[in-house]
Amino acid sequence: MPPKPWYRQLWPWLLMTMPAIALVGGAVTFWLAATSNNALVVDDYYREGKAINLELARDRKAEQLGLAAELSRGPDAEATLRLSANPDVALPPFVTLRLIHATRAELDRTISLSRAGAGNYAAPQAQLPETGRWNVVIEDPDRSWRLVGTALGLTSPLRIGGDAH
Repeated sequence: MPPKPWYRQLWPWLLMTMPAIALVGGAVTFWLAATSNNALVVDDYYREGKAINLELARDRKAEQLGLAAELSRGPDAEATLRLSANPDVALPPFVTLRLIHATRAELDRTISLSRAGAGNYAAPQAQLPETGRWNVVIEDPDRSWRLVGTALGLTSPLRIGGDAH
């Protein structure tokens, strides 16, 4: 009986399986790299590094002013903020709230909250997200100070500054 041709035997197919899987995996990896958003990569890391010192000065300024904030959801999930400071500090007429998603830049939001009374700020049209990891930045219009915090979902009040450290 003559030997079977190579394509009718088991061993050549078993030996070709692993390289074939590696080629398919490589093609999928290349496709993901070419089509995915790389928002976490910073083009000018040196300039970004220098900017960190300016940001830290703003954090220290907020600490000197005795600033503390509590961000919470109103009855309709709207953004409400309670801001307190040392007695001699005048609170601004509005503050900027930046919600920065930890991994997806397209989900980032900037909300302007207007003063609604003694230390209370509100943005009735702006709803806070319920899920996800968020970096929260609250700053004055002049960008002279800022409060920074992190939240895993914004379903419960988030305290930033003051005794929250």
